[in-house]
Amino acid sequence: MSFGELRGICVSYDKKNMILRNLDLDIHKGELLSLLGPSGCGKTTTLRVIAGLMGTCGGTFVLDGNDMTHVPVHKRGFGVVFQSYALFPHLTVKENIGFGLKMRKTDKEEAEKKIRAMAAICGIEEYLDRFPSQLSGGQRQRVALARALVIEPKILLLDEPLSNLDAQLRIQMRTTIKRIQQELGITTVFVTHDQEECFSISDRVAIMDNGRIVQCDSPENIYSHPVNEMIARFVGFGNFYKGDVYKNLGVEAPDASLCTIRPSDMRIGKSGQYKAEGKVEVRTYLGDSYQYEISL
Repeated sequence: MSFGELRGICVSYDKKNMILRNLDLDIHKGELLSLLGPSGCGKTTTLRVIAGLMGTCGGTFVLDGNDMTHVPVHKRGFGVVFQSYALFPHLTVKENIGFGLKMRKTDKEEAEKKIRAMAAICGIEEYLDRFPSQLSGGQRQRVALARALVIEPKILLLDEPLSNLDAQLRIQMRTTIKRIQQELGITTVFVTHDQEECFSISDRVAIMDNGRIVQCDSPENIYSHPVNEMIARFVGFGNFYKGDVYKNLGVEAPDASLCTIRPSDMRIGKSGQYKAEGKVEVRTYLGDSYQYEISL
């Protein structure tokens, strides 16, 4: 049995247009599971359903054997990090991290130990007396992460937490998130639209389209074996060729097929068993490689 199970989840904003359509999803204990897909596919809505921030018009959500479907958000005790971080500007870093502990009326001495321990894990112990306005984007992100984790939640939910950072800092922070997630062994659901970011840190990836999970597998399997054209295009396949597959030439009717190959698997040259002649139309320099557009 999975640690978390969403079964038949349906969400509609106006009772007509469905955002999630009988969505099924398993969440394994201790994994980092990413929800990935094009804009409007329902990934953030799915995260909000798990968090209890959005109601459903059908389906169930069970976590660790407990039915959480109708449990209000403040009683779920999950850790959530939003895109905007949502830090309290009038509180210090220490007070921000300890906010959830204060709401739970945790003993002050125990809270102090937990705050300092989590600040050390997230690498922000030297900023405890500062205010959010005195921190960089990456530092604020670490504070939000520490605040979500210090309450020792059963599950950590991350909603596009790196989207406000510059490219180099995003790479650093995604490594930090994975390190902390592995160190604490906390079950994590991560929403992102960035394929590279998602594949680099996820144990499994659930690709969504039109309110459903289309494929849920390891990054390696999705990258190499997409189940349909939509996913193939999404993960970087760019060349598609229609054809027929003959199981027995001249005996059985052919099956229509769609073949695809990654541009990076092609080679330009005169040798090779499988080759096609073409004309180079455009060559683009990409820094570590060239991109060619060739008409056959």
